[in-house]
Amino acid sequence: MTLFRSALVTGATGFLGSVLVEHLLAQGVEITCLVRPSAADSRKTPKGVRTIETTSFRASQLKIKLAGVSADVIFNLASYGVRPSDRDPHQLIEGNIDLLTDLLEATADWPLRRFVHTGSCSEYGFPERENVPITESQSLRPASLYGSAKASSVLFGTALASRLNIPFVTLRLFGVFGPHEAPDRLIPYLIAKLRRDEPVDLTPGEQFRDLLYEDDVAEAFIAAADAIGMKSGEAYNVCSARPTRIRDVGEAVADELGKPRHLLHWGERQYRADEPLWLVGDNRRFTATTSWSPRVTVEEGIRRMIAATPLSGKNSEHQHAF
Repeated sequence: MTLFRSALVTGATGFLGSVLVEHLLAQGVEITCLVRPSAADSRKTPKGVRTIETTSFRASQLKIKLAGVSADVIFNLASYGVRPSDRDPHQLIEGNIDLLTDLLEATADWPLRRFVHTGSCSEYGFPERENVPITESQSLRPASLYGSAKASSVLFGTALASRLNIPFVTLRLFGVFGPHEAPDRLIPYLIAKLRRDEPVDLTPGEQFRDLLYEDDVAEAFIAAADAIGMKSGEAYNVCSARPTRIRDVGEAVADELGKPRHLLHWGERQYRADEPLWLVGDNRRFTATTSWSPRVTVEEGIRRMIAATPLSGKNSEHQHAF
């Protein structure tokens, strides 16, 4: 059981937010989800979860919406820019920096045990050294607008939280996968195409990524809220610390489905200009501070995804440039 009894979750109808809510419910945590009306319509929150809809995340509006509400922990998973198509500069600022700022100000008088903010490995940009896991001491040199927005949110949020005396930590996520993913992401896309015996155009597939199953990520968030030794104002890598080649991911999906590997057309797409070939994290700082460690391997995660994916599911024809 957790050491905290209540939580406010933003981004609860998204990929990771929905998984976290399920895990919190299983732990008996009282949950309040802060959502926009459109998000509330697109994916129902589970029974027993209090949902507060808001059309604005401005601090003044949030204070009204959250009147009479309090929580031991805040999990901020709301963000704009996760999808490659979401690159509007103003929305990146509003959906990352402004949203976090207003949420901190609106809950500044709550007796919080911890405020857990979601960061991203894209804040690091290209690694300083190839084939060496990235530690939290690496300089932030984001190569994308999304990475810049996330890095800015962490820097500004950390400073503001310190000023407001809010115990604030950031979890920098690397590659996350699982059944709750959007259909246009790599593994769901591969599953859908290969099940229809359709060829898949891909990059050469020589990127090495750090992939972590969704359940392990949810448990990392809970561990961060529980851990006594986590330092306020610090960022921690949440990752598997295991390099996985994208070509191996594709072949594992094909093999698990019993489909021929020649359907995987490697090299038909170009790498993105802002895409490092090596993006693997070092998780030792987080595992040393918490009781958490990753449990689900990439191979087991793929098997679970295939088992959870409907045979007749419709998938988008657009995907990340893997």
